[in-house]
Amino acid sequence: MSRRRRRLHRQNRLWTWVRTTFLVVAGLGMLALVGVFSSFAYSYNAFADDLPDLSDYQSTELAQTSIVYDASGEVISELYGVQNRFVVDLEEVDPTLQDAVVAIEDHRFYQHRGLDFEAIARAAQRNVETLSIQEGGSTITQQLIKNTYIPQEQRAVASFQRKIDEAALAWQYEKENSKDEILEQYLNTVYFGANAYGAEAAARTYFNKSASELELAESALLAGIINLPGAYDPFNDPESAQARRNVVLDSMLRYGFINEEEHAQATASEIELSRGRVEARDDNEYFLDAVRREIAREYGDEAVYEGGLNIYTTLDPRLQAEASRAVDSVVDPSVGDPSASLVSIEPQTGAVRAMVGGSDFEQVKFNLATQSKRQPGSSFKAFVLAEAIDQGISPESVFESRDLRIPLPAGSEEPFYEVSNYGFIERGPITVEEATAQSDNTVFVQLAQEVGMENVVDMANRLGITSTVEPYLSSAIGGLGEGVSPLEMASAYSTFANSGTHMEPYLVERVTRGEGENETVLQEHELSGREVLSRDEAAVVTETLRGVVERGTASAFHDLDSEIGRPSAGKTGTTEYFADAWYVGYIPQLATSVWVGYPGERTPMVNIRGYEEINGENFPLDIWSNYMQGAVQYYDVQQFDTPSSSLDLEVENGGNVRASAGGSSDDDGDDNNGGSTTASSSGSSGGGSSAAAPSSGSSGGLSSSITTPGPSSAPTTPAPSGGLSSGQPQIYQVGPDGSFTPISPSDPNYQFYQQQATPLPQPRRSVKRGLVARRSA
Repeated sequence: MSRRRRRLHRQNRLWTWVRTTFLVVAGLGMLALVGVFSSFAYSYNAFADDLPDLSDYQSTELAQTSIVYDASGEVISELYGVQNRFVVDLEEVDPTLQDAVVAIEDHRFYQHRGLDFEAIARAAQRNVETLSIQEGGSTITQQLIKNTYIPQEQRAVASFQRKIDEAALAWQYEKENSKDEILEQYLNTVYFGANAYGAEAAARTYFNKSASELELAESALLAGIINLPGAYDPFNDPESAQARRNVVLDSMLRYGFINEEEHAQATASEIELSRGRVEARDDNEYFLDAVRREIAREYGDEAVYEGGLNIYTTLDPRLQAEASRAVDSVVDPSVGDPSASLVSIEPQTGAVRAMVGGSDFEQVKFNLATQSKRQPGSSFKAFVLAEAIDQGISPESVFESRDLRIPLPAGSEEPFYEVSNYGFIERGPITVEEATAQSDNTVFVQLAQEVGMENVVDMANRLGITSTVEPYLSSAIGGLGEGVSPLEMASAYSTFANSGTHMEPYLVERVTRGEGENETVLQEHELSGREVLSRDEAAVVTETLRGVVERGTASAFHDLDSEIGRPSAGKTGTTEYFADAWYVGYIPQLATSVWVGYPGERTPMVNIRGYEEINGENFPLDIWSNYMQGAVQYYDVQQFDTPSSSLDLEVENGGNVRASAGGSSDDDGDDNNGGSTTASSSGSSGGGSSAAAPSSGSSGGLSSSITTPGPSSAPTTPAPSGGLSSGQPQIYQVGPDGSFTPISPSDPNYQFYQQQATPLPQPRRSVKRGLVARRSA
């Protein structure tokens, strides 16, 4: 006989013996208990090789609920998948619940060795007539084995074979574990209904308290649920639950766990439930969505919902409440209003303190604060300004505010890039400072040409913009291809508030697993910052953006300094056809971006609640002001840095366009990017000269100095000269590498270039950044 057939033969013998034993028990009843016990012990030893071995089974890893905390340490959400569970030690479960469970589920738990033959005999008498499993007589140990070692698909199949396996494994388990260890594991795995697995989750679910705080009547109620969780659910059927509770109390009295007085008092008490699961409130659900996504990227979805993680976040519940209130006070998408998003960041750390990603997470689970990429409009101009200051250009430099018609390279879809201001306003000579306050498009396109769009893109990236920004002139005034998120904009502006140092934005302070001495730190945020601008350069940016608040586009309907009780700086932004509206502003301790628009398609925001159009001056500023009025109460009044008089900035007298979009027809640069056009007189000197002062009508107030560089500052590639009529200027195309390409007077656009171009008095100090111009030698 083969080894396999011998094994099957022994298993058949074992199976025959079990059926015979059950029949004997049914006939002899209680008188046969001693014989049954002896028979099982003998048979266990005789057939040990054929019984399942505990080492061959792998216990199911318990899924545990993850907990999310706000910055103050308060629980704001519990994350779980199928099973809501918190694993605790036995001493963290009130003794009344331990006793109640033992009394009703396995009152001989402390006397048997995993199998209760008295209970088995009773069950056998009821089952033997049909030779099917109607009543199991399972001990706590057997139930534990079933819940942790038996595969899920086998648990629902009632069979003698499965019962034999459970009994054999329970017998082994009792030899390897103490009663307290077994009871602890059982109380962490057993199902209590309402998606609560284990005693701790049950106590929180039904009574909003810890398992260590349970009272006798509450413990009896929970113990009664175990047998039939659906039938004894106190939320759905309190009468049945109470009747079952009293059955448990009767068992506790019968087996000596409580006395008559305790029994009477607990039986007479009414059921008092308190739903305890911490539901994410509507006002923080978008923040939690961003946190869940971040943790899932790092550890996977299973860890988020089953890993028992402790997730400590940066959310300030006070600021979050203010943010939600502010958004709801201005827009209501349910009546046709556009949606709004708000992100508020602590500049010194990068901690995200508040986030609103929409008005109703249950209706729209798309997070506008982090997932949406929208055109920033004129709020992007702050990055052009920052690059100009970084290159040494003073905000007092003068440019000509007028409509622009810039030739594009051959092969472009359009021959010209045309730029105008809102309402086709031409302001004439105007400082960069005033152009910022009035959000002048034409000046900022010229300024972007002056400093180089590649450099503007680099500056935006270093400030905190992570989305793709193409180096086109249209990007200088917010016409991006991909767009940016409110989180990115708040992060970038926070760099100005933090004296030029950018701190990476983050939502999670640390992630741990376990509690107390057993708590293990899995992840802890380390502050990461880099200097983008010097302290003085950032102060000049802020002082320039203060003009937006004091007399510019942010002052049309608001007096922000009075409304929030302190100075702030910021920039409005509105895109074409009023599809997007922004305000991004800051105080030294808080940078906040607000976006308003319709999710999805770029839908014009016109004729809404009495407004002809929604732009950066109304809805976004209304939200920002409302939010900051509440938020600033948690911060002391702090003044912005003042730029040092030693900061070396030059005042330009630009007046006209410095660069064409993409260069001449034979330029190899990308569309809307490349060289600049400048003019020089054939007889002029290449030496240093003074820059012109601002026009009398411009606003001053910014400290600056005029530099007069010597010949050593000149570009390494000299500008050609000669071949022109007397007094006729030579016009050059200046490439990104600083090289000059002369434009011939025979060029059909020569007269246009001559009108648009003016000489620069000295080279840009940042030759390495790509654009430089000087008079011809």
